[in-house]
Amino acid sequence: MFERYGLEAVTIGTVTDDKMYKIVHHGEVVANVPVDALAEDAPVYHKPSSEPQRYRDFQAEEAFAPVVTDVVATWKALLGQPTIASKRHIYEQFDYQVRTNTAVAPGSDAAVLRVRGTNKAIAMTTDCNSRYLYLDPEKGGQIAVAEAARNIVCSGAKPLAITDGLNFGNPEKPEIFWEIEKAADGISAACLALDTPVISGNVSMYNETDGEGIYPTPVIGMVGLVEDVAHITTQGFKAAGDVIYLIGETKPEFSGSELQKLEQGKISGRAPELDLQMEKRYQQFLLTAIQEGLVASAHDLAEGGLAVALAEAGFANDLGAAIKVPFSEELLFSESQSRFLVSVKADNAAKFEQLFETEKVVRLGEVTEVPQLVLQTEKSVITAELSALKQVWEGAIPCLLK
Repeated sequence: MFERYGLEAVTIGTVTDDKMYKIVHHGEVVANVPVDALAEDAPVYHKPSSEPQRYRDFQAEEAFAPVVTDVVATWKALLGQPTIASKRHIYEQFDYQVRTNTAVAPGSDAAVLRVRGTNKAIAMTTDCNSRYLYLDPEKGGQIAVAEAARNIVCSGAKPLAITDGLNFGNPEKPEIFWEIEKAADGISAACLALDTPVISGNVSMYNETDGEGIYPTPVIGMVGLVEDVAHITTQGFKAAGDVIYLIGETKPEFSGSELQKLEQGKISGRAPELDLQMEKRYQQFLLTAIQEGLVASAHDLAEGGLAVALAEAGFANDLGAAIKVPFSEELLFSESQSRFLVSVKADNAAKFEQLFETEKVVRLGEVTEVPQLVLQTEKSVITAELSALKQVWEGAIPCLLK
């Protein structure tokens, strides 16, 4: 088979029953060691670890309170940040339709590949907000796993397992090793809560420039199972008249956010709170609603908060929205965790609300044919043209790369 497709493949060894690992190089035995010495009996090194002063300072710091004087200008500025802006300029350079199994192409919460010969599909995503880990590695590790799971659920899939790519600075520095320990604790706690075991991973250490380590960045790759391809869901609004809901609680949480970085040029303070049991509960409720055919679109709230999620949901099919939120303008950009933006056909709204009767769900408004986002807050009414927002979002990365 390999010859048929012009691929390289050679035999490099055989499985033995002597529990030894033998390597022969040019006819000479260069290694012959017990297998267990490399695995079960391998030594575990506990390097010096110390909590950095910055963490103590951040924990004691007063919560950052943004001042938003022009909501639309702030909205555009956030959509132009490379962490939020469209990645189309990058992913369109690659073939993402190999073997024509792609059911959901790049641009939604997760990619989805159908499994040939079945009615199932696999959803895949990668996530990590290293800013939260810089503020609090343990909490940030939990958030990275939770966000990946939210993206999987928003695609109509049940989260199954993760692979982690652990990227850190020099582990011989006690403060860096502390970051590694705490991030691992956070990832472990989230994986246990969400039932997503770590089945593989890789490690990249000593990532520094001029002696300064990178933000702790344990990237989470997660896969999930779509039980029936009819459950596949994407983030874009589907039709005018669909009812829009916000799942989860919105709180004034801006420390480590894109808005704090935009306003102050730095990040500090406490990472957003995360209740793993509540996270799991919302995910399970939403997946049930999707599997029962009640959901037209689903999108997790992450960087930039509700404002960014709303714009991204509209961009897909150039549909607008008219909504009313029970809070002030600033909270449009809050990055509170465990939240989803969902649209539901009007005929399914009552059944959807009944399913979420005991949960924190707010009926925001509806999708509109006019490509315009109209937001009524506690203090004012904000109107933004979808085309103007999309132009910034689509053009940011190409402009930055010039």
